[in-house]
Amino acid sequence: MNKKSLFITATAIVLSASVVSSAMAQRTVINTNQNNVARAIAETNAGITRTGATVGGKVDATTAAIANTASVSTNRVATINNSQTNNQFVSATLNLGTATSAVNNVRDVTATSAAIANSASNTIRNTTADATNINNYQAASGGVQSRLNSNINGVTGNVNQTAAAIGNTFTADITGPIGTINNTQRYWGDVNTQLNTKVENVSGDVVGTAAAICNTGTVTSTNAASINANNNQACNIDPSATTNALIQNVGGKVNLTTAAIGNTFSLTTLPTATLNVNNLQQNGAINVATANLTLANVAGDIALTTAAIGNSFTVSGGN
Repeated sequence: MNKKSLFITATAIVLSASVVSSAMAQRTVINTNQNNVARAIAETNAGITRTGATVGGKVDATTAAIANTASVSTNRVATINNSQTNNQFVSATLNLGTATSAVNNVRDVTATSAAIANSASNTIRNTTADATNINNYQAASGGVQSRLNSNINGVTGNVNQTAAAIGNTFTADITGPIGTINNTQRYWGDVNTQLNTKVENVSGDVVGTAAAICNTGTVTSTNAASINANNNQACNIDPSATTNALIQNVGGKVNLTTAAIGNTFSLTTLPTATLNVNNLQQNGAINVATANLTLANVAGDIALTTAAIGNSFTVSGGN
């Protein structure tokens, strides 16, 4: 599915890093251990009004609540060991409104409400012959909730809205040789999201996404000749995603996606890469995706996707 990436950039976390000499290259070794035992709650209430004759500027509103986040970016070969646990409630709420005038309020609107228990992202740009290794462990048992409530009117550009609730998310974007990547994710908590929106009088496109995901892992290899990957994911309590939308008088296209997913993992490699991949995904949750939509006077194409998925595993490339 073509969606705005659900992964959110947060304040950098101080990591324990040491550089160890090897015969081939300098290796970066990073060990992180994060345990959150307190609630993380973020809420934004914003009303935007205009009285001038000229068109307003762009609106970019983001509300993010994240229990644990670790981001690693290095230009060396790396060994990364990441451990994250959370047992508390995580909630993000964005309430956004624009002026009631039908024209010339703002140029573009981008609104994001994201609640995440554990987030780990790794970007490796290794030009040596040594292999990168990553071990990722994430466990969460607290509820994760995202709400985006909006009333948007009179936009001369595009409207793009995302409400995302994620238990555990892991990404690795790697250039250079890869040894082994181990990803283990456990989620035992309600993860639910709602996008409640009224959008009127938009000259461009309208895009809306509501996504609730227990566990998600994404590995992208730029040029590794071989990859060993072990993925182990378990989801035990119900993901729920809901979109309630009234959209009318749109000059462009409308694309609305509502997705509730237990476990998802994707690996993208060169077509010639040799792969040794072991995947275990266990979903004991009821996945519920609901879309209540009213659309009127849309000039462009309309694409509506509502998906409830227990387990999803994708490999692109490799042999």
